Amino acid sequence: MAGTFSDSWRLTKISFGLIFQDSALLVFPLVAGLSALAVLALFAFGTYFLAPLLLVGGNLTTSYEVVGIILFLVAYFSTTIISVYATGALVGAATLKLQGQQPTAADGWKIARENLPRLLIWALISATVGVLIQLISSRLRGAPGLIVGGIAGATWAIATYFVIPVLLYERLSPWKSLGRSAKMFMNTFGRTLVTNIVLGLLIAGGVILAVVLGFIGLYLVFTGVAIVGIALALSGLAVGVLMVLLGTTAEGVLRAALYRYATTGKIDMDLMPQAYRLSMTGTPP
Repeated sequence: MAGTFSDSWRLTKISFGLIFQDSALLVFPLVAGLSALAVLALFAFGTYFLAPLLLVGGNLTTSYEVVGIILFLVAYFSTTIISVYATGALVGAATLKLQGQQPTAADGWKIARENLPRLLIWALISATVGVLIQLISSRLRGAPGLIVGGIAGATWAIATYFVIPVLLYERLSPWKSLGRSAKMFMNTFGRTLVTNIVLGLLIAGGVILAVVLGFIGLYLVFTGVAIVGIALALSGLAVGVLMVLLGTTAEGVLRAALYRYATTGKIDMDLMPQAYRLSMTGTPP
């Protein structure tokens, strides 16, 4: 157990260390997030402008509901494709850094582009399963729906954890990659689980700090200390956005590091550039 926690902590430090060493890794989730927001904005505007065209006697028709569902599914599938593609680029760039190379953002996008067909198919499968889980959960309603939805979602997340690196580096079909991913997760269950818990706690701490700053800022605004309150509220918003961005990036880098651990049995400290290993350990490699 001590070895599991030790390895998990080292993997977590490696993930954050790579980001601090090369902030270009933040580009991938940033682009994905902005692209997803653009898609959602188009969905919102589309449903808003369609409403007057489908009114009958002042009431929305069934056609509007159907169109709304179609637009929602298009937006959902589009954001999933964006997320999978950007994650593929991030995992690709992070893997190059773990191998001691100095990739640019273009190198990450190139890796994702070269594997676009498999990533696209996987995104469609993942989005479809997500919709089915939500449909089943909504059918059951109440606590049973929440429980079933939570269990199904967690099981799917565990089984698919390594799918993207497997797609990139083992060139298996999406369905075979799913089976390979589930097997790899079980083989590295302790370290994979603990490392993600550690990462989650670190990011949660930052998000809580952002929320506290935001509430204090709003309180000060309503009690008359407007300038200080606005400054704190904006600081809280900035910290929150930064922590979400950092957490998303760290999760992708961690996935790449855990995949290398699962396939080599080694913690990646010895695979990194010498200068970075020196900064991490304080001793020459």
